[in-house]
Amino acid sequence: MTEIKKYGKRFVYMRQRIITGIFFIMFCFSGVTGRAQQIDVEASFSRDTVLIGDQLDFTLRVVQPDSLKLNIPVFTDSITRGVEIIPPLYMDTVRKKNHVLEIIHRYRVIVFDTGGVVIMDPVEVSYTYHGMKATLASGPVKLVVKHIPLDLSKGPRDIKKPVKIPFIVYAFYFFFWFLILQLVALGIYFLVWQVRKKNRKSRLPEIMRKPAEPPHIFALRELNNLKDARLWQQGRVKEYYTRLTDILRNYLEYRYDIKALEQTTGETLQSLTAAGFNDNRLFGILKEVLETGDLVKFAKFQPQPDVNESMMLNAFVFVNETRESWKKESENSEKKESMEAERNESDKEGAPVAIKEVLEKQEGKEENGHA
Repeated sequence: MTEIKKYGKRFVYMRQRIITGIFFIMFCFSGVTGRAQQIDVEASFSRDTVLIGDQLDFTLRVVQPDSLKLNIPVFTDSITRGVEIIPPLYMDTVRKKNHVLEIIHRYRVIVFDTGGVVIMDPVEVSYTYHGMKATLASGPVKLVVKHIPLDLSKGPRDIKKPVKIPFIVYAFYFFFWFLILQLVALGIYFLVWQVRKKNRKSRLPEIMRKPAEPPHIFALRELNNLKDARLWQQGRVKEYYTRLTDILRNYLEYRYDIKALEQTTGETLQSLTAAGFNDNRLFGILKEVLETGDLVKFAKFQPQPDVNESMMLNAFVFVNETRESWKKESENSEKKESMEAERNESDKEGAPVAIKEVLEKQEGKEENGHA
């Protein structure tokens, strides 16, 4: 009340406002200063002295509150003049206590400076806090680059010769026994392959063995058995086409003497053409059956029921229409065998009957001539 009477009410009110404002500004700056004290920027090389051409690490370390977003520079080609970066960049963030983050950027660098002292400028990190922009910087970094020492007193010298690796006895024995084991394993593999090759025919399924009867009879019987089995009607489509194509391949192998059981569809058709097969209609029927079987077996193709029936019909047509020529060939071979048998018998008994008749006719002609 005394001050109000002495200086007036308005003066006292203005003084209180000024004091309050001063305290508010001090509080704000103290907050910023406290935040700034929690941010630390450090830049360093892994060594302070290197030779020209050496490689070393450059590390930028920033410690900050996790609520603050800092703009940390990222170097691309070089750190400073004469210090180039070798990719890649290693980056890591470690969360510490009291909501503090430690961010590390590590670069692999190589020094190409001509020598002397490299002083790197401070690395600046900027951030924004309550609308106020601030910048912090690391201290300057010094790097001493030395030349390769030269001894000029000895004069010029030649380049270093290739290093001679000493002969190691146990290494020789290791490779020797390794080679022996490889040869033994190769020999065992060859023997097993020979044995399996000899027993291959005995292990083949019945449908893939050489038939002891005419191939068309065997093929037709197997086709009838397959038809009666009704495999595709039971959902066993893959097994149906496997047996169907095996029957045809077995028939082709012993009818036209081609290795149809060991060849692909394309190779089988080429071998059949090379064997003299020239019926385009039957060739197309056979090709359709074999290619449909390949689609079912290897591409999981599911044909319609009418396609399954038509493939069986095509197989019957092919075998029936190609067995006639085989029948003629077999008859010709039987005739040849019978003629050879007659010749053998005539050689044992003397002149054959046909030759005797020819001789008698010639003798009759000579008698008529003399008469």
